[in-house]
Amino acid sequence: MKHYEVTRISGQPDWENIPVANIDQYLWSDVRSIVPSAQMAWDDKALYVRLQAIEPHILARFTGTLDEVCKDSCLEFFFCPQKGDRYFNFEMNPNGSVYVGYGRPGAARCRLHRGNFKEILQIKPFAIEGGWGVELRIPASFIEIFVPDFRLTAGMTMQANFFKCGDETQQEHYMSWNHVGAPAPNFHLPEYFGQITLQ
Repeated sequence: MKHYEVTRISGQPDWENIPVANIDQYLWSDVRSIVPSAQMAWDDKALYVRLQAIEPHILARFTGTLDEVCKDSCLEFFFCPQKGDRYFNFEMNPNGSVYVGYGRPGAARCRLHRGNFKEILQIKPFAIEGGWGVELRIPASFIEIFVPDFRLTAGMTMQANFFKCGDETQQEHYMSWNHVGAPAPNFHLPEYFGQITLQ
């Protein structure tokens, strides 16, 4: 199981000095031309996530909330805010369109539509040479709506994973930070999440 230490910050994240987690597990395909990575930071009020990918053929069609952005070029962050199998999934495309869900895997899972997620999560898509990326800020107050006793504290460990996919892109691909052992494409398996620890 992989482990990533989340950097504590004061003010805005200085991404140039925050460790990188390589999304380097090639799942159900072997598209080596796509090279994704992730970074995280935190303070008392929020988790900060930066995802990016070198990607030669970018697909960005969807623009709405709860659109199926996983069919576009897509970067994703999943995490369990407490012990158990309930988790959030944040899925973004290069337009900054976001799909958010919470709950257990399967039919009981809820798709979330709470106001303007682009504003709530401060989603910022950006371009890099040969690819794209996205930043988001997940407020602790948002997590507390679903997990009332949630608090961001130094030393806490959570289960999490970072993903890259593109179901309908020119090069269909599926990649993860921590390996997923399922026989067919499925990121919604918290038993295959790695660990993140707040420094």
